[in-house]
Amino acid sequence: MGMSNFFGWGSSEVAKQELPDIFPLAFKRDDFIWIDVMHIYAKILTDVIERTHGISEKIEPLLWDNCIKSESCDGLISLLAKAMTHKRKLFLVYEKALDLLREATNAEATKIEADYKTQGKSSVGVFISFEQYRKSDLVKLYSALEYCTIASLNKSLGLSSAIQLKMNDLRASVSLADSADVKTQGASIAASLAAGKDVMIDGKDVIETAVPDLTAIKESIEYLNEKRSFYLGLPESYITGEQTGGLGSTGENDTKAIERGLKSYYVSIIKPVMELLFGAKTTYKSQDFTQVTSAVETLKTFSITDDELISKENKTLIINRLFDLPEDSEGDPPPKVDPNAPKLDANGKPVAPAIPQKGNA
Repeated sequence: MGMSNFFGWGSSEVAKQELPDIFPLAFKRDDFIWIDVMHIYAKILTDVIERTHGISEKIEPLLWDNCIKSESCDGLISLLAKAMTHKRKLFLVYEKALDLLREATNAEATKIEADYKTQGKSSVGVFISFEQYRKSDLVKLYSALEYCTIASLNKSLGLSSAIQLKMNDLRASVSLADSADVKTQGASIAASLAAGKDVMIDGKDVIETAVPDLTAIKESIEYLNEKRSFYLGLPESYITGEQTGGLGSTGENDTKAIERGLKSYYVSIIKPVMELLFGAKTTYKSQDFTQVTSAVETLKTFSITDDELISKENKTLIINRLFDLPEDSEGDPPPKVDPNAPKLDANGKPVAPAIPQKGNA
């Protein structure tokens, strides 16, 4: 606000004008939202792929973006993440001879959709639809609220760099005739402060800067992350990168929650897409290795436990669950030992048989 308006020296028309947007965030709201949500989904799908077994080396490059200008620079992860963000249909064509994954043309998309309506599949490509992926609406909502929070933070930090010169009884002591002198004096003080020079002011005048209050910003971001965590089905630590605090917390609960959350994306998205698009049979393997110690201890316990207390079949089932193996997995049979095979020493060399000693007469 200029000094003329401050004192009421300007016209009433000028006084009615709106104040300009101070320190606007140099980033469009819609761009922030879609980039933020798209990268959230891309991160989730990337972590799911890291836990997916059965992807061949030939297919793997098609999962990621590349910087080489070609018919399609987007990998499967980006294509899926964008479709999830915008809740749209996605028609994909895999040209095996060229090792090329791309979006279908309009004609191909029409053919694929018609094939799916009549026979549930198409030889042209794969039809993926996120039109009913309603969680994206809420994830985008909280991303929009984060944009407002960041815009507020941007204003606070911008204002904190501005010097405020508070002159004692300014309105009461300055008349219209003296306004020009006051403006000149204020401009001179501001110029001197900007140059780091000494200034002379009244004893009750105050020079200060606005101190940004980050408490409300932090609480807002924390609340938004909690809501995102709920709708994404993942713990808050996955979003923030910070382990959940608490006395004696080892992060094991967060790890288990992340594995459970990512597995749902594998079952609903990655597994069917990989199978239909590339014909790849995949499995989900947990990266939670914290249970290996307890699994090994269980093996030791079962080895000395009678089968009358717990059957061999139930032991196998429990062990397979602990080691994240298929339920029907079985251990290798013990190696067969040839009783006539020569004994070997520590270096793998045959040990000569002992010659019996005759007793003393």
